[in-house]
Amino acid sequence: MKNTTWVFGSMLAAGCMLLSVPATAQGNFSPQGMPQGMPGMQGGPGRAPAGFPQAGAPGKANPAGAKSAANAGKANTAAAKGNTAKSDKAALEAAKYQLSNHRTDLIKSTIDGYASTEDLSDKNIVGEIMEDIGKNMPIIPSVPFEKVDLKALTERAKALVDQEYGSDDATTLKVVEAEAAAEFPLYKIGDTVVVNYNMGPKHYSVKGKLYRVTENSITVEDKIINLVDLNDETRSRFDPQKNKYMRERYKETHIHLINRIKIEKINDYYEKFKGEIFKRNETAGYIYDPTTDHWGTAQEIAKNYIDRIVKDKSKSARPKPSTQVKQAEPADDGEPDDIEIADKTEPVESVSQGGGAFVQAGTVQVNDSIKMEDNAESQAKYKSVIAKAEKQQKNAYDNYSGIDTDCGYKKACWGFSIADARYALWQEPEFPHIEPALGRDVINFPPEGMDVGIAGEPAAIDLVYVSNSLSKVVLIMKDCSRQDFLRFKDSLTEQYGHAAEDKGVNSAAFTNIFSGKTKPQQIADADEIEAAQAAVKDAEKAFNSAVAELKNADDDNRDELQEARDNAASELQEAIAKAESFENAVSSENLPYVYSRIKLAKDDEGQTILPYTFNWKGQNVSGTLVFYYDKARDKVTNLVFAKEYRK
Repeated sequence: MKNTTWVFGSMLAAGCMLLSVPATAQGNFSPQGMPQGMPGMQGGPGRAPAGFPQAGAPGKANPAGAKSAANAGKANTAAAKGNTAKSDKAALEAAKYQLSNHRTDLIKSTIDGYASTEDLSDKNIVGEIMEDIGKNMPIIPSVPFEKVDLKALTERAKALVDQEYGSDDATTLKVVEAEAAAEFPLYKIGDTVVVNYNMGPKHYSVKGKLYRVTENSITVEDKIINLVDLNDETRSRFDPQKNKYMRERYKETHIHLINRIKIEKINDYYEKFKGEIFKRNETAGYIYDPTTDHWGTAQEIAKNYIDRIVKDKSKSARPKPSTQVKQAEPADDGEPDDIEIADKTEPVESVSQGGGAFVQAGTVQVNDSIKMEDNAESQAKYKSVIAKAEKQQKNAYDNYSGIDTDCGYKKACWGFSIADARYALWQEPEFPHIEPALGRDVINFPPEGMDVGIAGEPAAIDLVYVSNSLSKVVLIMKDCSRQDFLRFKDSLTEQYGHAAEDKGVNSAAFTNIFSGKTKPQQIADADEIEAAQAAVKDAEKAFNSAVAELKNADDDNRDELQEARDNAASELQEAIAKAESFENAVSSENLPYVYSRIKLAKDDEGQTILPYTFNWKGQNVSGTLVFYYDKARDKVTNLVFAKEYRK
């Protein structure tokens, strides 16, 4: 089998570890929709992104469009280093709280030592405790506590990434377009070309001058080759429409991957800066409690622990109420009346150390060029877009069935421009959470979720535009239980019918996932699957013809025809075996974007483990459901459903 498409290969070579960026980080770009400082990327399997700073030169500006010298081997090495770095990061995370934990344990053990023999409500004893603790750490740090400013750290991280990768978006876009044109050239009559193609199970290669191109075939030297015998990449070199599609897909996927790499880099800087602040606060003498996410001084922590011990002893020593006369108990305010601590400091404000660089900060403005104010002009535009959407939806329901009745996302219909799609969603509850990005809008849902009429909890939804036309809707769902997943799957079945892999003999394909009977499908190119099926038909015809000739044979040629019949039978068996190997294959044609929205799992040897994939196929619309099943936790993870309009 051939490798999967060039896009999928490029993603893996660039480092699948980068695909684990949270969906909520995807949309944090400029209000104009273009990510700041987006570098170019060189295409093809195993190629590293162009224009990226090389190892050993951190912080050095690298203009967009500079070609990377890294090959597939170097990219794989970088990915391996990325895995090591991730392990190192996990070790650092585990060790981050050691100093604070050590100080906390020392404070508590010191107090416990006194509590066994002394009265902790005695302020003189408390003074001795503080003196002992002060021998090992500052009771009150001499420098002010340094707060973590999420916004300032994020802006600082973004500024560094812009400095490293450049910030000229228009130049970067031109670079990616030039690379797409170089990756998928369109040949002209008279060009010398090399064409590799399949006919049935056999492979052929022809080199020579291109003499003729029609809608159905090409002529190279004296050889006529049908376009249906070419794979998508080869066909795009002769078919203008296919060429345009492949270039657009190249740009879309590479820009999307670049965005993710930049986000990962921003997050790395953010965590580095936050860690430096954390270290400075600890060095100054402040103590962090990871269980409460709170910073405090040694004096605060000691006082709180002493108060708790005194309170517990007070409760245990309190006499039980008489059964004869019920007496009122004094109110317990949790604060001993006779404890005083000299030089009491004001509590240090709690500073969150959790979360990433991209915390939801309320409404995100849409593109400044699209004015959506509550005035007569915008209301008229909104009504016009809604009327257009309802007409398109009625036409789909009247003329199509299955997934072809799907028109996009709510009133944002296939073919809508970015402006029309946003107007269509203007009055929807998720509209304030739309975050523009290059070539798409991302709806990032708040952590508490939002009821948007989807069976399940979406974490994010991508609205993807190709040539300013809504072409894909990608639902990124939260990890869920088996029951919640089946409810989500059933909602898809109710809308679109059964998936192609969930029919006939495979009617229990979904439920058999949980028992281990259903395995992840293999990936193949659509032309491979089609060629294998066509080869069976051709071999069957040849076999039937050989059987008929043998039946009418005379003694002179019977042996020869018997051999021909046996050869035809062998070829038919081989063709059937190959076709059966593709029986549950998944076409890689529309998977790269879906795969870029999930974290691809790895086995112990570092090989990619394919997720489960189910497809709904219509005339105009296709749907792909992708997910993993974590048997140990009985959870469905990395659940994505993508719809694509292909008309």
